[in-house]
Amino acid sequence: MRLQSKLALFSAASKVVILLVLIAALPTLVNKVALHNADVRLQQKEEIVYQLIGDRGIETYIPEGTTSYGSYNLLKEEFVSLEEVKSGKVNNGISTALRKVEGEVVEYRLLSSTFDLGQKRYLLEIGRSTETIGENSQTLQSYALIFLVAVVLITVFVDLAYSKVLLKPLTLIVRRLQRVEHPTTFKPHGLNTSTDDFLYLNNTINDMMGQIQEAFQKEKEFIGNVSHELLTPISIMQNRLENLLADPETPEAMLEKLVDNLRTLHRLKSIIQALLLISRIENEQYLKDESVSLESLVREVCDEITERAEVREVNLEVHVPKDFILPQANQSLLFTMLFNVVNNAIKYNKPGGTITIRGEEKPEGYTLCVADTGVGISEEALPFIFSRFKRFHAPDGESHGLGLPIVQTIAGFHDITLHVQSKLGEGTSFCFQFKGA
Repeated sequence: MRLQSKLALFSAASKVVILLVLIAALPTLVNKVALHNADVRLQQKEEIVYQLIGDRGIETYIPEGTTSYGSYNLLKEEFVSLEEVKSGKVNNGISTALRKVEGEVVEYRLLSSTFDLGQKRYLLEIGRSTETIGENSQTLQSYALIFLVAVVLITVFVDLAYSKVLLKPLTLIVRRLQRVEHPTTFKPHGLNTSTDDFLYLNNTINDMMGQIQEAFQKEKEFIGNVSHELLTPISIMQNRLENLLADPETPEAMLEKLVDNLRTLHRLKSIIQALLLISRIENEQYLKDESVSLESLVREVCDEITERAEVREVNLEVHVPKDFILPQANQSLLFTMLFNVVNNAIKYNKPGGTITIRGEEKPEGYTLCVADTGVGISEEALPFIFSRFKRFHAPDGESHGLGLPIVQTIAGFHDITLHVQSKLGEGTSFCFQFKGA
């Protein structure tokens, strides 16, 4: 999973957890807030009542001959009552109590307060229906829940946007690395960011890839130089042995040994020439300045190899219904690439087997496949068939384990995608994907 996705999931999950905790605690919190607001309102009304009594006098509310005063609103949601009480009886504070109003019992949030006026003591009670407080509490809960959900959603989207902007340099680094098909094609780039960690990572990758490129370059130069230098003494030795074979004075017993030595030198020379070819291709010493017809290329390879297929009793079938032209290519290298694949298909086929060369135009380009009915390649060996000097087929006198590495090198040189499928005992298929114009 990508880092940005992990950050986004963590951010969303943490906010959901926080939201659930707040939702669980919301009723209690809102109820407390609603009760607190109700108590504050009762206290404010208490001050107003005291002010009215001070301005108008207690007689306005409790005339002579009466001992109490009561005022209820129409829906019994609030009331105010005044009554004369005996001295020494004190009821102060706010609590929840039941009151019977017009034959109906109603639960109120009740403020009780006693005060002395003249020679008398009075009890002031101001009440508000708890049902009204509960309705206000539910309204507050609904608005608070909507607000919390909106805040969480907004913060999640903000976090997503910020993490995308924050991790953009890392995404850029990854995409650059994904476009690198080979270490030698890597080009160092600067990074426009203020995050020191990403700058350090980018500089480290640039330095590391530079070292890898330098090591690859040294290896290429070494292989090329050594291969070139070895060809001269091998050619001299080969000429000397051939002269000894042609010399009539050479003893009969030595002739067989000389032939074996020449065969060994020939194998060694083939290996060196293959290494030299790979080195030159990797160092881009070949030009891609020819227009190559795949149909003509297939025909040339088949003309060259038909006799060998007949000797091995292998049938060669060609199906290239529509031609495809490579505008910038190297005819000789492409011939070597296709020839090596078809030659392997003959070499590791079964007597009476078949090799099918099939071309097919597709939306993404052109596909040319070489399929055989040979011995196939085991699943564990398949990932290593392009490794140099590794062999997984039965040894013979012509193959030196470099045919397929050459094929891969030439394909890479022409930006050709190569796919291999094989099943042991049933055959192998090599497919070359040519990019469309």
